[in-house]
Amino acid sequence: MFAPGGLDEVLKGDGAGDDDAEEEEERGLRICASGLSRGFRSRAQREAESSEAALELDDDDEVPELDFTPDAHLKILSREVKPRAPFYRAAVQPSDAAKESTSSAVHDAELDELLPAAPPGANLGLGASRAARRRLESKRDWAHVVDVNATMGDFHKLVPDMAHKFPFELDPFQKEAVYHLEQRDSVFVAAHTSAGKTVVAEYAIALAQKHMTRCIYTSPIKALSNQKFRDFKQTFGAQNVGILTGDVQINPEAPCLIMTTEILRSMLYRGADLIRDVEFVIFDEVHYVNDQERGVVWEEVIILCPQHINLILLSATVPNTKEFADWVGRTKKKDIYVISTPKRPVPLEHFLYAGKELHKIVDTRGQFLGSGVRAATEALRRKQDKEREAAGLAPIGRGGAAGGRGGAGRGGPQGAGRGAPRGARGGARSGAPALRGRGGGGSAAGGNSRPGFGGDKSLWINLVNLLRKRDLLPVVVFVFSKRRCEEYASSMPNTDLCNAREKSEVHILIEKSLTRLKGSDKSLPQIARMRELLARGIGVHHGGLLPIVKEVVEMLFQRGLVKVLFATETFAMGVNMPARSVVFSGIRKHDGHGFRELLAGEYTQMSGRAGRRGLDPTGVVIINANEDVPDTGILNKMLLGQATKLSSQFRLTYNMILNLLRVEALKVEEMIKRSFSENASQRLLPDQQRKVKEVERQLARLPAVPPEREEDISRYYDLAHAAVASNQGMLEVALAQPQGSKMLAAGRVLVLRDEHFDFDVAVVVRSVADGLFLVLAAVSPERKAGTLDVESGKVTPLWPATLRDRPATGLVYDLREVPLSSIVLLTPHLLKIETSMIMAHRISAMQRTADMLAPLVAEMGAADAVPEVDWSRLRRLEFQEALRSRDGYASRLAQHTACTTHESFASEYAMMHARKALGTRIKALNLSISDQNLDLLPDYQQRIAVLKTLRFVDPVSEAVLLKGRVACEINSADELLLTELILDNFFNALTPQESVALLSVFIFQEKTDMQPELLPRLAEGYATIIATSERVSAVQAAHHLNHTDFETALKTGLVEVVFEWASGMPFSKITDLTDVAEGTIVRCITRLDETCREVRDAARVIGDADLFQKMEAAQECIRRDIIACASLYV
Repeated sequence: MFAPGGLDEVLKGDGAGDDDAEEEEERGLRICASGLSRGFRSRAQREAESSEAALELDDDDEVPELDFTPDAHLKILSREVKPRAPFYRAAVQPSDAAKESTSSAVHDAELDELLPAAPPGANLGLGASRAARRRLESKRDWAHVVDVNATMGDFHKLVPDMAHKFPFELDPFQKEAVYHLEQRDSVFVAAHTSAGKTVVAEYAIALAQKHMTRCIYTSPIKALSNQKFRDFKQTFGAQNVGILTGDVQINPEAPCLIMTTEILRSMLYRGADLIRDVEFVIFDEVHYVNDQERGVVWEEVIILCPQHINLILLSATVPNTKEFADWVGRTKKKDIYVISTPKRPVPLEHFLYAGKELHKIVDTRGQFLGSGVRAATEALRRKQDKEREAAGLAPIGRGGAAGGRGGAGRGGPQGAGRGAPRGARGGARSGAPALRGRGGGGSAAGGNSRPGFGGDKSLWINLVNLLRKRDLLPVVVFVFSKRRCEEYASSMPNTDLCNAREKSEVHILIEKSLTRLKGSDKSLPQIARMRELLARGIGVHHGGLLPIVKEVVEMLFQRGLVKVLFATETFAMGVNMPARSVVFSGIRKHDGHGFRELLAGEYTQMSGRAGRRGLDPTGVVIINANEDVPDTGILNKMLLGQATKLSSQFRLTYNMILNLLRVEALKVEEMIKRSFSENASQRLLPDQQRKVKEVERQLARLPAVPPEREEDISRYYDLAHAAVASNQGMLEVALAQPQGSKMLAAGRVLVLRDEHFDFDVAVVVRSVADGLFLVLAAVSPERKAGTLDVESGKVTPLWPATLRDRPATGLVYDLREVPLSSIVLLTPHLLKIETSMIMAHRISAMQRTADMLAPLVAEMGAADAVPEVDWSRLRRLEFQEALRSRDGYASRLAQHTACTTHESFASEYAMMHARKALGTRIKALNLSISDQNLDLLPDYQQRIAVLKTLRFVDPVSEAVLLKGRVACEINSADELLLTELILDNFFNALTPQESVALLSVFIFQEKTDMQPELLPRLAEGYATIIATSERVSAVQAAHHLNHTDFETALKTGLVEVVFEWASGMPFSKITDLTDVAEGTIVRCITRLDETCREVRDAARVIGDADLFQKMEAAQECIRRDIIACASLYV
């Protein structure tokens, strides 16, 4: 594995902490020969060393504030962000030497003529030591926001020889990105859908070809990878573009490789040779980092990328681009230039569709129009009045849609009318039977029972006709259910949107595409249905479609031959497929947990498909409100609200832990530390480290207690501190109980000690707030005036409370609010005080109360110890334990009082307190920056304990054992369970067909209403899997880990299907065995092929030739006909 960039100082065994052990390199040239202690130093290096020496501090000096202005910083950080004008001027100079300080300009210019530019990351000063560089790096900003509105100057002079020529003028944000790529910088480009982010990716690919290096393009989904492969082939030529996904490998030696992020992660862990030649890695759809399941992969890959790779991050607009870029920059020790544009290439207008009309609610300037919402509400009321009048019912009042928001259908959102007939579950029937499967209920807009229909079966016919009249086709209709996509398309049986020429083009493309299929696969019901729909210009796009059908629909849509496309939201993530308009069938979706309104970011992503650049003046976005007008607040937040922030989904997996332990390039703790979730704490790390050094210097300056008394005083201090802390904890427990809080009622006499009081007697006037009390104390005039106050950090811990020799005359009142921490002791004394008079600040009443306290002060001063209230009534176990703990420390303290008799005890005890306080602060600071403070560390410790128990790693050395090496090969299934099955010889007695059928329980995750009938051997195998899973779960539970409920997670829905398919049954008959959609079956079997390959590789690791051959045979059984049909894009 290659050393991850930005982590050189933490790699195992690299000795990075020894500044003198390593000699600096400048631009690839060593400055000291091996074995010699000194080497060549240029004048610039000597100046840099002198500058560093000036930073070294004497023990008596405070830490100065360093000057980090651009000019001062430039002396050592040669690539730090600079003012725009000189920054760009530097780019047109004949040499990069202009970027260096003038003192070494000639020397560097000569070197630049002979040598290539310094590699990214080798951008620190010539002679600065490693420690100095770290100090400087800790103060810098790694993310630099580029102002795309500022005047850039002549772009063609700044980039005179473009690596790739575009047939159009670039937008300002594209020019900025191209410029920074030419400077070999890393960039984060955030822009709206269809704004042209792909231009940045294309330029990086061309630049890599120009530099004779390689470029990797990663995408979150395989389908997007296939689409990009086709597009980049057309742009750069088939010989220059390759693709690597789980089931496809084409031209793997190409300079541009397209792959999923998971494939890149696997390459980085394996240390694949091709990584050496990579200059750029492009992360498309970076906002996918928010994905709860797969977002961790993005973070993993970014952390693991080697230093020499420049990163290009492409994302939709998000509010925290700088924060994310700062994390990437700090992790990789690279400057990241944030280039974002809120401007849309085609402005959008937003409408509500109600009463067969469009009502504008947001104009092209982004202004929300409340009048449009009111007009839509009124139009809907008129429509419903007509419908009710036709049905012989009374009209609705002005309250809006009929019935309001009532109960929903099973699995559906809220909104069915209260007066619905009993026969319709959740609302009025619209003439069709209830839908089967998930998400059957709820209206498109969160309204009545039939989604998108309600009482109007002709909804989509009317809406499409309206769009056609207004020249707003093609349109994408986003629907949040696969079943409803099909239903809506079926609701327009007589709508034909294609002319004869277009029908011919559709027919030709379909026939050409289907030549990849064999025999009966060409006449599958889904294909026949799609032929009929597509011939009329109507398309459907969702996860239940066969891959080849989805690709045919996409290609026809790109050619403008699909005029109406009903699609799920996955269509919004992909290549540039804009439409004239976008329609939302509703604004509620099921997110796997329940129904909710669309988030602003989700709405923005989908609505961004509206408007074709260069063709449409505006894009039109329509929300269907045919049954219910959404609330104005919801609309405002969704249409104009801020997109979802990028947030970390980093979590530990067994596969990650085992890979890191196996390659030994990086500790797991360091991986956690570099995650985005730890960014905030890691950003503060340099300041915390500086504070540690500062406090250590303060401690070194403090006078020490004489050695002969240091041990005794230290022991006395520790016991006194423990007694005081235990007493405080005891009072907190007491106050939390009703009986204890009564003891602190008005009139209770207390002893106080804090910055102001010093074992002074006071009485409670009243409780002000939780843990805060108004008290009146009897003190000396000097104490009241505050002349005896001490700093909070100088209050030494003393126990027991004592008033010995305390004067009881001349005392005055002192009325103050004090926290519970100021109370040392509750005495048994209760006084009857004039509470209301004291609260009114009557001086006479307050002084009378102080005079009442004076005799008690005298009484307590004469006694050896202050009497304490009787706590016996408080019998709660927690309180009694705290009381015993305090008394235990007090009794031990009484045995170590010899040191207190020394004449200098008071001053020496104060010294000890100061030293102990600083020591405690140092420990706290060190803990805050140590690995022990990582949020995920307990999870790691629990997981490593599980791995040790199951013998995946050695219990002592944590070396990866055979089981662990097998688990490293498993990525598509549960690594622990599948590894246990492999090493238990689970597959030995199974045929290839049975093996792959049972492996499907790890892959298939969807619900099905049809339970398969398993053959006896398959049922027996499934029972073995469940038994093994229970054993694995028991180990995880024993280590307090939230383990998977395998009996629920391991679904048998496709076991029979996969078995019959592997046994040779045609796909046309396979679909009769289940209600699972054809596309889902194909996707599951395709993933099974990947799982078989992983088990095969595991068999190679353990040397099991039979299992190896069995998995190869299983792959051959399932990789046929429609499953083996290659993507139309490749």
